[in-house]
Amino acid sequence: MENNLKLILFFSLTSILIFISSCSKKEEIIIPGEEVIDENPNNTTNPCQFQLSSINSGDTITLDCLLDLQGNTFVVPENVTFAYDQGDITNGTLIFSGENNKIDGKLLNASLTLKGTVTLIDPAFDFFPDKWGIVQGVVNNEIADKNRSILKSTIKKIKELGGNTFKIDKIDAYFRVDNLPPQTTPTQFAITIPSDFSLEMTDNTHLRIQPNNFKQPSLLSILDVDNVSISGGILHGERDEHDYSDGGTHEWETLISIKAGRNIKINNVTMMDSAGDGIGVSNLEHAFNPGYKPSIDVVISNNTFIRNRRNQLSITDGRQVLVENNIFIDASIHTAKSRGTAPGFAIDVEAVRGNNPAGPQQIAQDIIIRGNTEKGSRIGSFTVHTGDRVTIEDNKLEKFLSYSTSIGTIIKNNHIEDSSGSSTGTAIFAGRSDLFERNYDNKVYGNTIVGYTTGIEATNTRLEVYKNTIINSASAIRLKDLNHSSIYKNNISSNVESSSGIISHTASNYINEVDIRDNRIENGGISFIRQNIQPDQSDFSFDVTNNIVTRDGATISDSVGFNLKNNTFNDRIRLVNARNGTISENTISSELDGIRIDNGCRDIKISSNTINFIRNCIWYNNNNDATNIEEINNDCIVN
Repeated sequence: MENNLKLILFFSLTSILIFISSCSKKEEIIIPGEEVIDENPNNTTNPCQFQLSSINSGDTITLDCLLDLQGNTFVVPENVTFAYDQGDITNGTLIFSGENNKIDGKLLNASLTLKGTVTLIDPAFDFFPDKWGIVQGVVNNEIADKNRSILKSTIKKIKELGGNTFKIDKIDAYFRVDNLPPQTTPTQFAITIPSDFSLEMTDNTHLRIQPNNFKQPSLLSILDVDNVSISGGILHGERDEHDYSDGGTHEWETLISIKAGRNIKINNVTMMDSAGDGIGVSNLEHAFNPGYKPSIDVVISNNTFIRNRRNQLSITDGRQVLVENNIFIDASIHTAKSRGTAPGFAIDVEAVRGNNPAGPQQIAQDIIIRGNTEKGSRIGSFTVHTGDRVTIEDNKLEKFLSYSTSIGTIIKNNHIEDSSGSSTGTAIFAGRSDLFERNYDNKVYGNTIVGYTTGIEATNTRLEVYKNTIINSASAIRLKDLNHSSIYKNNISSNVESSSGIISHTASNYINEVDIRDNRIENGGISFIRQNIQPDQSDFSFDVTNNIVTRDGATISDSVGFNLKNNTFNDRIRLVNARNGTISENTISSELDGIRIDNGCRDIKISSNTINFIRNCIWYNNNNDATNIEEINNDCIVN
């Protein structure tokens, strides 16, 4: 069909009004109609009164009337522009010849088919659900399935027309995303967002998953694409309407799936009531396979997550991920109609390692979680179950945070306090004693913890815990199977009765080459019980130096390899079955005995301490069997 073909079909209309300038290639045809203004671009029902055979190459047709193609097909010459002025084109097909054809997105609708080469005048497109056949409100599966198909195909159409921004304002509609054809994944079947594309929604935008019994549906999908932005809108899962009757956890529903996405931004979206997660960030193929594709450069910011049943946000594979200034409310809580399911965190970084000798299945690393607020999570706030170089900073949290298997993770400057006062347990779990091989070079510092039973549990190797403020914890810092680490410059205060500042009490624990220094403990002493007592731990040791304990002292019981030096204690030091240790250059003030030595102590050097006491300076309990206790140059002062 030649480019100069002008007319295939004629339209029998009542009059013709054409303005043509014969001296210019760029011509403009003004097609008037009666102007009727409302909120929808389909603003007029006044028929256009012209003959399409008049269109020439180079024309700009400005529509302010309704052009009904009456089911017919019209071939448009090359270099033609259809502009919008409150008009519309419906019920037919336009075939654009040649190049340089343009159309205003406001003229597009479900009844108009475009073929040939044509692009949008403005790459930003406004989607009006009524123009495209979306049925809003509660609908059956058939209509919800059609809704999904309409929205997905329209996004694809706009992309093909050169659009890069898809805007949705007022809509409240259900989309069926569980009726997958064979050999189709949930992320392929979802409403997919293409590369170099933005989906912009508002507070009036409600996209809902149609209730179903499928175990892993996704509403919006970012699948192996680049440069995608989703902003605004409210996405609804169907956790309380979901059919769980066939068994299993049904935990894999996702409102936004980011799988092998690159340069992705999710901003100011509300995601609520998913049967699984609000957002999932993951990969394609296993990390040890040649076809592996991670998610890279993902920014999740200023969003609100509410009551998602599993986690609010899961990162199983991702690099250069920033999670910033989001609000996480009631992660995984039980509702009247559905129970939350594990893991139950606001954020879960959990790459699957697997046992393949070629390497891990997934990789999560170089992640920043910053400036977020968490409230009411069923289990915990943020966890790095498996991931490296994760920084968790400046967050305001109610529930505990943790890492389990991690290299180079930093937890800093967070505020952890349950305003209800009901939180117990531990505020920060820094490592796990059963996962040693990949837990090292981590740091926990600058955090403020209020009201937890235990402030920080420190485990594994090459860990630094410093400059934290821990208030009203029964045990501020608990050490467990820790080596080559430092605990220093922490500020601890408590009004909890019989509280402890820094302790390690679990049987079979060990503390080796650990430096505990320059901490200030205003109420609650230092206590080590049953440390380094296994046969292979006889050479283990730990140093307690330059600490200030303003209201309590220190207890060493059933432990080996301690060195207490240059500390200030406002109560006695008590030794019970303590072995291979030194107590030197400390200042001790006690209303009873300065240092009490009970049965089983041996091979201990006590030297150069200043001891203020009332009853005894260094006292050996009755029938004491202590051996090889050396006392040198201690200054004993009776109060």
